[in-house]
Amino acid sequence: MYLPEIDSNMKNKQISNSWSVGINSTQKDMLDDDAHLKVSYSPGKKGGNFGLPLGAKLTVPEGLFGKKDSISCQVAPPSQRWRHSPVLPYYEHLTSEIFILNSTVHPLKKSVIVRIPYYQIDSEHNEINVKGKWKDEEEWVNVGFLHKSDTSSPCIELEIDRLGVFVVTFTPKKETFEVTTQGCLYNAHMSKYISVRVPKKAAEKNFQCAIQITPITEEKVKLAKEFYPFETSELENVSEIIDLIPNFQCTFRRAVSVKLPLPANVEVENESANTDIAVLAKLESGWELVDTKYRFTRTTVTCDVKSLTRFCVVKSKPDRKKRMAAAVSILEGRCEMEKGEVMAFINFQEKTWFLVLECFPKNKLDSKIAEMKEKGFRHFKKEISKPEEPVDNKQHFRRPPTIKTKSQNVPVEFEIFDGLKWTFNVSDDLKANLDSDYMENKDLQYYKHLPESLRKFVIEPKTTEERTLIGAINLTPVGINDQKVREASTMALRIEVDEETVKAYFHEEVIPEEPEVKKEKPNLDLLRTPEIKVDKPTTPFTPKFKPLPASVMERLMRTSRPQIIIERESKAITGKSLRNLSKYVPEGLTLAVHLDLPDSTITGIGFDAISNGLSMADVTYKILLYWKRTRKDKKDLAVEMLADALREMGRVEAAHVVQECHKNSKEVTPEIYSELLSKMALS
Repeated sequence: MYLPEIDSNMKNKQISNSWSVGINSTQKDMLDDDAHLKVSYSPGKKGGNFGLPLGAKLTVPEGLFGKKDSISCQVAPPSQRWRHSPVLPYYEHLTSEIFILNSTVHPLKKSVIVRIPYYQIDSEHNEINVKGKWKDEEEWVNVGFLHKSDTSSPCIELEIDRLGVFVVTFTPKKETFEVTTQGCLYNAHMSKYISVRVPKKAAEKNFQCAIQITPITEEKVKLAKEFYPFETSELENVSEIIDLIPNFQCTFRRAVSVKLPLPANVEVENESANTDIAVLAKLESGWELVDTKYRFTRTTVTCDVKSLTRFCVVKSKPDRKKRMAAAVSILEGRCEMEKGEVMAFINFQEKTWFLVLECFPKNKLDSKIAEMKEKGFRHFKKEISKPEEPVDNKQHFRRPPTIKTKSQNVPVEFEIFDGLKWTFNVSDDLKANLDSDYMENKDLQYYKHLPESLRKFVIEPKTTEERTLIGAINLTPVGINDQKVREASTMALRIEVDEETVKAYFHEEVIPEEPEVKKEKPNLDLLRTPEIKVDKPTTPFTPKFKPLPASVMERLMRTSRPQIIIERESKAITGKSLRNLSKYVPEGLTLAVHLDLPDSTITGIGFDAISNGLSMADVTYKILLYWKRTRKDKKDLAVEMLADALREMGRVEAAHVVQECHKNSKEVTPEIYSELLSKMALS
């Protein structure tokens, strides 16, 4: 991920860098993985650049925040993603984590710049988008963004004056063109091998048509042949699925020519020898062979159709083109499918059983188990739950019994796709802790394009019996209509907890009782006042000292340190006096020159005044304070120097006020300043 630099002068302004999710303090160790997902800063008036979680970056302009204001960024952890994830259409997918920005200042007077990284996508066939949900609003909207290509990993940049929740998504690329009644010849920009030619008066009215390409990888073809060998046995190669979708369904009066690309690594040199290449179109009844004359080039095939729809070009074994409709139907439904695994990982601590329920591709199984094992977790695999089929002696045939495919006897493998969701529950001898988010949401959703799809919560025994416990996590898929796929996705995770672990959970540590302190009886004899027998009055003893010589006494009393004489400053140049004087003498920089301050000091104070937006009176006050600190004598000589400087710059009345206040031992106040000016005017 992209890791931006942080200004060195901003490091000390970070308030917190913590993420807290949990039930109680005993689970802190299991939740430390999310500690890096929240940061908070106090930028101050100067603003600056700040690093955010996962390589994001924040730029705050100058003057936006005050000294006590703060701004925070939190990334929704995978286990809490359900709280913030937007509801997307089937063709839109998340490709970044969810970033939540908050501030003590609302609304913002200036825009901040936020740079958000996202995970790599197939940019040839997809395009990114940014969705946001503004603070105190419920609706997700599209947010304008800039795509940054000058970073090591892909990221987008937002310039926003409102904070909220933001996430990067992607959708398939679409290209739109206009078809008129006068005909149309359109060559697609997405692929130079796609074109549509509509003859004149073929369409009844003008309409728009969109082009979209869905790639089919070799891995998907391989899996389809593995799971459905009968339907796909005659398939050799296949192109992308190409959508030519008009904004309303229409049948053309005259044939429309559609040029499509051949499958990868397939080239045609002799048209007469290519009876094994077929074009298929998806109609209301399903995929059908386009049975018209094909015109080939080396890399394309052109056919005539009466309507625009979804197309696919395939290469079959010789004279087996009619079998391709079933094969393409299988591939169409498997474009986003992959072998998957759902697994439970449990960390058994003495008083806390921490469970992670995770869904991931099957090719990550070994690495995931090894990773969780290092963290102290045990894994529990799934068991497919298949309902018993009722016995029915009656025979119902929707097709002749002789047309029985081999794939019907092959069990459907468990596969996952982006957005697949289960509802789950903990049952049998175990239950979920009531304080966990399990009670708020019982869904597990798979995010194909994000690194992790999981839920975390704490489980505990349902009873207090100290025996071997057998629990289960039952998962039921949501929104799947296909019976076979639904059965393959319905599963249970069997969890067995041995008796020793259960005993350790219920074991109570015996705290040794402190021994009772025996109270001793007080000795009353000690409280009695002893009787003192006075026989004779005693005469006090007076010690006799030998008198010391005067020279010795003088030497002992003499101090080696010089006498410290505390000199008080003149009341005419106290902080209050200088503050009031600066209001009447706004020419601070001119005064600094006459006070013989260094040029570097004058320049520094000037730039500081500009950057902080100081008034002229504030500048004068800062100059007078700096001048006073440099003076050793803060009485007569200092007052005389200030008065001379004021006279040199033409402020005779101000010099007179300073001298009179010093003479009368008074501070400069607006009342005294006005009174002395009146007397000067009368005289």
